Amino acid sequence: MRNRYGALVLAGIFFGSTGTAQALGPHGISTMAVGSARLLCGALLLWIFTRFMPRTSQKMDKRDLWLSALGMAMYQLTFFGAVKSTGVAIGTVTALGSAPALTGVIAFLVTREKPSRTWLIATLITTTGIIFLSSAKGFAHFNIVGFSLAICAGASYSLFAVTSKRALSMGVGISEAMTKIFALSALLAFPFLFTGGFSHLVTGKGIALVLWLGLVPTALAYLAYAYGLHGVRASTASTLILAEPATATILAAMILNEQITAKGWVGIVVIACGLLYLTRESK
Repeated sequence: MRNRYGALVLAGIFFGSTGTAQALGPHGISTMAVGSARLLCGALLLWIFTRFMPRTSQKMDKRDLWLSALGMAMYQLTFFGAVKSTGVAIGTVTALGSAPALTGVIAFLVTREKPSRTWLIATLITTTGIIFLSSAKGFAHFNIVGFSLAICAGASYSLFAVTSKRALSMGVGISEAMTKIFALSALLAFPFLFTGGFSHLVTGKGIALVLWLGLVPTALAYLAYAYGLHGVRASTASTLILAEPATATILAAMILNEQITAKGWVGIVVIACGLLYLTRESK
């Protein structure tokens, strides 16, 4: 069980590199184009990985496939828009910070999965850390559109988490499920690839950005995420993924030279404490 928890935290760390990678990439690209390109590259890499992994005979339910793919496509399109509107820190924190509570609600409505008491306490702890982290630089430039996009991203991610978890519970292979979900979500998001700045995507920096986004925070991250998700509650997985905003903040400070205030460090420590407390469930 601890391996499952470790895989989810590792996935959160991989996810945390998304904002920094985007900031280092070429400017002038539509956020929806970046999200679409990430899905296409990630789906291709997942398909390649699947060729070398054991396969199962269990077919994925079409309803779970479409709901998971729709959730993932919407997450990519709204998340990058939220980050552009509100900034990396607040956009990431709002989207991922809202995911545990939203996942708990959606999991109960869809699968009647009841969150545990440990999850509730851990979510309260990590949410407190999220509040510290997100308010470290103040909210003077609060953007209602960006905030709304971030909440939509959190809800879309929750839908993906719950429905993909149900598919894995039915015996569908991890790599097979992720490949099918991302292939369909890439198809759904494909029209947005040409929404603006496509020429920048085919430059050296653009290709490097897409390859990084497709490999690390997509293919590798979601394989680790699916492995961890297979053995824990969907609500628990969404709380463990809160390693992402802490990672994103640290990377921004180390690579982009963004300053982390004392309040920001407190938030990171509190989040870590919440994640450590959640591992009590694995005992």
